[in-house]
Amino acid sequence: MTTSNPKSIINITDSSENSIRVGIAVTPEEKREIYHFRYQTYVEEMSKQIDNVDHTNRLLHDDLDEWAYLLYARINSDIIATMRVNIGVLADFPPNLVKFLSLDTFLNSNTQNYNRQFTYASKLMVSPSHRSSPALYLLIAKCYEFSCDNGVEFGFSACNLHLLRLYEQIGWHRYSKNFLDPGYGLLVPIVMVGGDIEHFGKIRSPLFRIARKRKEVTTPTVEWFHEKFTKGSSIINSQIVTEDQLWSIVCNFLHQPPTEAIAILHRLSETEAKKFLHSCGILVQCNTGDVITNQGDISYSYNILLSGKLKSLTFHHPIKEYTVSGQHFGTNGLTEHNKNTEDITAITSTQILVLSGMAFPRFFHSQPDIAHKIVQTMRSLIKLS
Repeated sequence: MTTSNPKSIINITDSSENSIRVGIAVTPEEKREIYHFRYQTYVEEMSKQIDNVDHTNRLLHDDLDEWAYLLYARINSDIIATMRVNIGVLADFPPNLVKFLSLDTFLNSNTQNYNRQFTYASKLMVSPSHRSSPALYLLIAKCYEFSCDNGVEFGFSACNLHLLRLYEQIGWHRYSKNFLDPGYGLLVPIVMVGGDIEHFGKIRSPLFRIARKRKEVTTPTVEWFHEKFTKGSSIINSQIVTEDQLWSIVCNFLHQPPTEAIAILHRLSETEAKKFLHSCGILVQCNTGDVITNQGDISYSYNILLSGKLKSLTFHHPIKEYTVSGQHFGTNGLTEHNKNTEDITAITSTQILVLSGMAFPRFFHSQPDIAHKIVQTMRSLIKLS
């Protein structure tokens, strides 16, 4: 592999934030702790049905772990968060990952450089009791520093729909079609352009202060990326679109005010609904065949169909379809996290509005009056269903 020895890159450091210590797992015991933490998060908490899991020892790991930096965040002796970082050339990554992330497209971003290194960040998770702590940012910041130190211009990852807002807040971009990762569900490829300081500043990314201090800014690469992927793109970045713009886009899909078409907004004024959608919502394009919800998985979002057609793969007699703009589908994962009761797939090109259950707690804290109305409406809808 082409990366440096992890021991030469990081020592355990103390953070002034809640005494969180960030480091790299080096010993077999440390790595085993991380594998167990993953199992607790994905299998026990999120009910993911993942193949090749060591259920006997309650461990979750795969081949990418063999050459990755396994980051962790601790408070005292307890791991509260972890992240895996692989840095390598195209040939280092599994063919299926190269395909899903379209890594070969980025080889010729500016000059033909087949020794170009990429970062792939995965298995990022935080324990439930520390999801409002700085742990997630500290790990991502360390990943960003690794990438810059290794001359990496593009950092890749993939996430579920309910996490897209979070990743866009940090500075990642959507750029390609979704793909299904068995056990993990529908994932969206995302990429961070390390030298795009202007974008970090525009969206007020927590990485902006780090990025602007670094000298490794490759302007042609940044320009190439935006020319190829963002100019004229139909992707609506949740951190760039304004409140009024998002409202107008949703209105155009629904052909009526969202407060009338979307049941969860019925008790809100237009001003309140605009604020809620902009704070918790994200527009997502799904392609024919995308399985958007998986039966048995915990739901972390409240999904609204804006255009296109969906079908349940679980209920066949009669066939259950979703065709009405403004219609909710799946299980409520906004105000509480329940298991999905059906597999739902897109049978046409589909636009959906994803209201993130990860963003809602912060919205509840900042806008309690609006949030309480949403919770009350949700309770009423559940009683009627």
